[in-house]
Amino acid sequence: MKNVMRKLARLTLAMAPLMAYGAAAGNPDGVADAIYHSAKVITVNESFDIAEAVALKNGRIMAVGSNSDIQALASADTKQVDLQGKTLLPGFYDGHIHLGTGVRPFGATFNVPAPNQLNRILTEQAANTPAGEWLVGVMNRPYCHMAMPNRWELDAIVPDHPVMLACGVLKLTLNSQAIKLAGLSKETPDPKDGLIVRDEQGEPLGVLTMGARRYALGVIPKSALHDDSARENLRAQLKKFPPMGVTSVNVAGVRPHELRLIQDVYARWGEELPRATLQVFLFPGYDNVEASLAEIEGLGFHTGVGNDRLKLGAIKMAMDGAIAVPDFRTLKPYDSKVRFDERGPWENQKGDFNGVTVIPEDSLYRVSKRAHELGWQLGIHTIGDAAVVQAVEVLERILKESPREDHRHHLHHLTIRPPEKTLAKIAELDIIVDTQPNYTYYNNAFMLAAVSGNRLERQNPQRSLLDHGIKIAYGSDGLPHGPLLGIWAATTRMGYDGKVYGAEEAIKVEEAIRAYTQGPAYLTFDEHERGSIEVGKVADMVVLAEDPLAVDPLHLRDVAVEKTVVAGKELFAGSHIEPYHQTAPTP
Repeated sequence: MKNVMRKLARLTLAMAPLMAYGAAAGNPDGVADAIYHSAKVITVNESFDIAEAVALKNGRIMAVGSNSDIQALASADTKQVDLQGKTLLPGFYDGHIHLGTGVRPFGATFNVPAPNQLNRILTEQAANTPAGEWLVGVMNRPYCHMAMPNRWELDAIVPDHPVMLACGVLKLTLNSQAIKLAGLSKETPDPKDGLIVRDEQGEPLGVLTMGARRYALGVIPKSALHDDSARENLRAQLKKFPPMGVTSVNVAGVRPHELRLIQDVYARWGEELPRATLQVFLFPGYDNVEASLAEIEGLGFHTGVGNDRLKLGAIKMAMDGAIAVPDFRTLKPYDSKVRFDERGPWENQKGDFNGVTVIPEDSLYRVSKRAHELGWQLGIHTIGDAAVVQAVEVLERILKESPREDHRHHLHHLTIRPPEKTLAKIAELDIIVDTQPNYTYYNNAFMLAAVSGNRLERQNPQRSLLDHGIKIAYGSDGLPHGPLLGIWAATTRMGYDGKVYGAEEAIKVEEAIRAYTQGPAYLTFDEHERGSIEVGKVADMVVLAEDPLAVDPLHLRDVAVEKTVVAGKELFAGSHIEPYHQTAPTP
C-alpha cells in the first residue's frame, strides 16, 4: 500500500505544472506571492531540467518555467525578484552535522587557536585561576591532531593546576596533576574502545582517545549550563547554515535529554533556522547494551515523528573510531607505524595496529534489531573498511530476520573503501551511504598517518558507490565548510596539500549537486517535499553568484551564496564564501 501511495504522489507531482498553470488562467487563488525570474534555474528534478523562473505561493513552489509563463501568475502585489542571470538551485541539504548545547566541548572555558599560542594562553589562564583549580580548554582541531602536547610539555607551562585540553571531542590530553586526579598509572588498563597513549615504559603520556576519555571526564568539573544558555548556543550554531546556502540539516546524533532543548529552539525561533532532522545517538559499547535498549524503549516513538521544521530521524551508533585520531577499524593493519604521542606518533613497533572497535558486532546487532523492530531507521558510523563489513553483516542479518520495505538504513562515512562484495551487498540491501566529500580535502592530513597507496588514493570513495548503484547523501560532519566546498572536493578530489587523490573516484558536478540536495532529502524520507525545484515542493532555494555547471571545477569552492530561501522567506541575503583557506590543516 505504501508503494502505491508513493506512485500516486509522483504522478500528482508530474501533473502539477499543468494544474498550476490552469489555476492561474482563471482563478485569483492562482496568483503567486513571489516570483524569482531571469535566472538559470537548476531544478535538480529527474531530468536535471533548466528553467528561467519560479513562482511561489504559501511557502511552496507554485510553478517552474520560462519568464513569460511565470509572469502570467503575477499580480500587482506579487513580489518580483530579478536574479539578473544568476543561478537558482534547490536549497542545499547538509546530511550530517553536529550540534552541542555548550559553546565548547566538555565545559571548556578557553580556546588555543594554534600551537605557538599554547604557552601564552595557558600562562594567562593559570595567572587568573587559583592554584589547584582545573584549566579546561580546546585546541584548534586542524592543528592539535598533529602536535598534541604531552603531560611534560603542559607541566612546564602550568605546574600548579590540573590541565585538560580537548582536540575536538574524540581526543584529549592531560598534564601530570590531571593524570593523578584521573587515577591513571602504568597499571591502568586500556579500555576496549580507546587508547591510553604511553611512553616506552608504559607510563601514560596524558593523551586519551575515544573510550579512554572516560578516565578524565569523570573527574573534571561539570559546570551546569543554564537551559537558556544552551538554547542560545544551539540557535547560534544553526544560524550559521543559511549563509552557506543550507536550508535543511540532518543532525547526526543528539542524546535523548537534548531533544527538549532543540524542540524549544524551534518552537521559539524555527522560522529563522534551517529545517532539521534529529538522529538519536546511543552508546551501547561493550557493556552498556541494556541501558541503550532501555533508552530506545523509553523514547516511546520512532523515526518520522515531528513536523516539516523539526522531526526525528534515525538511531545513530558508532561502530569504530575516527579519522582524526586516527583509530578507525581496518581489515588490514595500518600501513605506517602509527604513533600517538606528543608529535602524533605512538610508535607501533609491531606494525599491527588496525584501529578500535567502539561497538562489538553482537552489541550492535542487539540494539539495532530492537530499534528496527520498533520502527526506527538506523544510521551506523563506519569509517574503516572492517567496520563497514561488520555493520553490513549486522544489517543483512536484521533485514533477513525482520524484512521491512523502505527501511532507509544507512552507513555514516564509509571512508576506507571496503571489498567489492561488501559494496555489492550494500547496493543489494538498499543501504544508503551518508558520505562527506570534504573528507578528501580536510582529513587527508590525518589519513597520511595511517594508510598509503591504494587505500589512501581511494579513501572516501564516491564514484565507486554510484557505479555500484548505491544511493548517497552528502554532508559536512560539522567541519567548517559549506556545500560548495563539498561539491568542489567531490569533483576535483583535491587534498589539503594540493594533490589529487584517487581521480577515478571523482564524480560529475551534477551528481555532486544531487547528492547535496536530493540525496539527504531521500535519506530523511523528504524527497517528495525537498531536494528539487518542482511544483508542490517547499520553496527552499539558494541563489549563487555563478553557475556551478559552467565555472571551472577548481573554482567551485569560491562561488558565493547570495540568497537562501526557506519556505519562501529569505533567511540570508548578502554574499558569503566559506573561508576554507583559513581552516585547512597543515602537515
